[in-house]
Amino acid sequence: MHDHDHSPDHACCGPRATGLLACPRCRSLGKPVSRDTASRFISTEAMVTLGAGEIRFCPHPACPVAYYAPSGTAILKDQLSVRLGIKETEAPRPICHCFGHSMESLAAEWEAKGSVSAVIEVMGKVRAGECHCEELNPQGVCCLTELRRAVLSLQELPPMPEPEPQDACGSCSDTSGCASCG
Repeated sequence: MHDHDHSPDHACCGPRATGLLACPRCRSLGKPVSRDTASRFISTEAMVTLGAGEIRFCPHPACPVAYYAPSGTAILKDQLSVRLGIKETEAPRPICHCFGHSMESLAAEWEAKGSVSAVIEVMGKVRAGECHCEELNPQGVCCLTELRRAVLSLQELPPMPEPEPQDACGSCSDTSGCASCG
């Protein structure tokens, strides 16, 4: 029997005790990132503070933590050498670090063409072996999921305006309707 509350901060009930390796700030469950990937984006000193164990990436968009260790040590997004598009609220918001796509470039293409080619383009480059996400993406994973999410968010259309009430068609004197205007 426990003699304390079961808060996520308590050692017996927290991430290590439950086997969950959650972010020490927001408690989101992060995915492991290779030490090689993390070391490309943070200083040697920051790598030392993370320790020798596993490094995880915090996926929560509003959380300032980029990487963390099971010990509770965290590296904030502002300590990285690149911007984390999923955690940024202002431009530039990079999404694809391999091929230079950002939320802003996707939005510009959507506005200009009514479509976005980035997902198809990146899929082709992945198939051709040109993708280097494990090295260039701070999350250490392929950006296609984030690209798809970004495109879907751009495609949200505003609600249709209510039709304005119309009187008779105006092209004929019969206000009950005619064959051409119903």
